[in-house]
Amino acid sequence: MATPKRTRLKGEERRQLILEAARRVFLESGFAGARTRRIAEEAGITEALLYRFFPSKLAIYEAAVLQPLEAFVADMLAATGEIEARSDNREDGLRRINEMLFHFMQESAPFLAVVLLSELNEGRRFYQNDFHPVLSKPINDVVSRITGWRSPKGDSSLIFAAMLGVHMGLAIDGLLRGAPLDEAQVAGQLTSLFSDGMPDEAQHAVVSFPARKPAAPRKPRAAAS
Repeated sequence: MATPKRTRLKGEERRQLILEAARRVFLESGFAGARTRRIAEEAGITEALLYRFFPSKLAIYEAAVLQPLEAFVADMLAATGEIEARSDNREDGLRRINEMLFHFMQESAPFLAVVLLSELNEGRRFYQNDFHPVLSKPINDVVSRITGWRSPKGDSSLIFAAMLGVHMGLAIDGLLRGAPLDEAQVAGQLTSLFSDGMPDEAQHAVVSFPARKPAAPRKPRAAAS
């Protein structure tokens, strides 16, 4: 009986296979614990072949995270390109951004947490050099164009930080509680919050805080004999 021929993968297919394997290994072992040999084994290749595609573990991680990030930015720009602040579908455009960003965060939060939250030095370098430059300006530009709101002095940090913080926080909360949230529902609620703001009755409601009980006086320490 003839032995079936092994299918030879093209370079891009092999690269995608490595990235998929890397995402599984990073989730399993974290960034520090992941080994390129383990990633190669998971991808069904030798470590030497892996290094023909990526020069280091960090390069693999960046590609594994940045590739979906860049795809998200392209999709967001394409989906909202014709929506302006004066158009009737402004709120729908904001809802679409919220849904797309929350979907991306729910899928990417585990990988982002691996480096952003577990290793400060690598997290700072990755955030400043890769993550922020790719995502900050597109989100700021799209949200500003749709809502008509501009950050003071042209600083894009406020809009970006607000959007990133809310969506990543919700995604990580769902991840850690083991209870992923419904993307469409969250997008609708966030859109109402961002576009409508706080209801009048809530804005003018009296806020009171319960009185704090005074701490019991500390007993004097007995003098040493």
